[in-house]
Amino acid sequence: MGGGTVNWLKPTFGDSVAVIRTTLTFLLLVLISLSCPSAFVTAEDKHADEDGHKEEHKEEVSLSLGALRKQGVMTGKVLRRGLAETLRAPAEIGFNESRRVVITARSGGWTEKVTVFANQRVGKNRLLAEIYSPEFLSAQQAYLLTYARAQRAAPEDITRDNKALLADAEQRLRILGLTKKEIRQLATKQEPFPYLHVHSPITGTVVEHKLNTGDTVQPGQALYVIADLRTVWANIALTESKLAKVSPEQPVTLTVKAYPDLRFEGSILSLGAGMDEATRTVKARALVKNTGNRLKPGMFADAEIGVAEGDSVLVVPAEAVIRFEGRETVFKVEGDALHPQPVETGATRGGFTEIRAGLAEGEQIAVKGAFVLKSLALKSQIGDHD
Repeated sequence: MGGGTVNWLKPTFGDSVAVIRTTLTFLLLVLISLSCPSAFVTAEDKHADEDGHKEEHKEEVSLSLGALRKQGVMTGKVLRRGLAETLRAPAEIGFNESRRVVITARSGGWTEKVTVFANQRVGKNRLLAEIYSPEFLSAQQAYLLTYARAQRAAPEDITRDNKALLADAEQRLRILGLTKKEIRQLATKQEPFPYLHVHSPITGTVVEHKLNTGDTVQPGQALYVIADLRTVWANIALTESKLAKVSPEQPVTLTVKAYPDLRFEGSILSLGAGMDEATRTVKARALVKNTGNRLKPGMFADAEIGVAEGDSVLVVPAEAVIRFEGRETVFKVEGDALHPQPVETGATRGGFTEIRAGLAEGEQIAVKGAFVLKSLALKSQIGDHD
């Protein structure tokens, strides 16, 4: 080819300069766009029209309070309170032994009827079973004879001994299991009950039943175990380093794997008298409210014990503080929208974080859904750079 032919495989020096100039121009534009402040609530795009005028177009990111609440965002006030230290320790759920009863047979006989079985809820004085008992029949006959003798005598002839005999006969029936109402019914009808009635002495849940229809029953034999599960005991294992910080009446919060979103509140009842040599721990006993009877004796739990609070400081829920643009940040309510507010934080204890700077008491912030807000804020900034 002639000397005027262009070699397309080898760029000229002029071409290289043009490429470099174009690249630098693009990088400069990117840096300028990154330096522009981004609106949290709206992203702004500016375009030139045919007349050379600029008009603003706002791309809504839906961060108004009304829209955010539908996404699980909740707001609350910045509070001033003592920041309690929290100790964490493993625990095991047990029965509240002050609200657990073992029902035993008061006399020998044969089981005629069983009306309540394990895992059923019962009220106080609920009939559980009926037992045929010769001893029970004999005690009723003795009571009726004593009662009839007292009724036949004139009031002035009723001696102290007669009153004592009647009281003893009533007491024997109560020991055998008759209620006051049933004793009055016996005296009115003058007819013995054919079977010994076994009643529940408390309102609760039948943990065990140990008899079936036709079983022989011996005096003292365990028939039922009933527990009131509205409260339970939590046996908390404390190491020596934590023991000195725990004392009765301190608040306790339990969480269990079965219900990870629920917290069960209670307080310390007592500390163990000795140390378990195998685990090197001391058991602290806590009384815990068992909402919905969800906690079952034998379950393992994680316990948080609130230690004495310090001086009053500004605090927010720990989940309200996130890392945003390299700084600790909360989302503050301004009008009908939320905006990121950098803060200086202190210690975090008991689910709360101290705020040393950036907020004032009573200001409204997002207390739940901070990560949703962070995601939307980043989306808003990306919209600004498009």
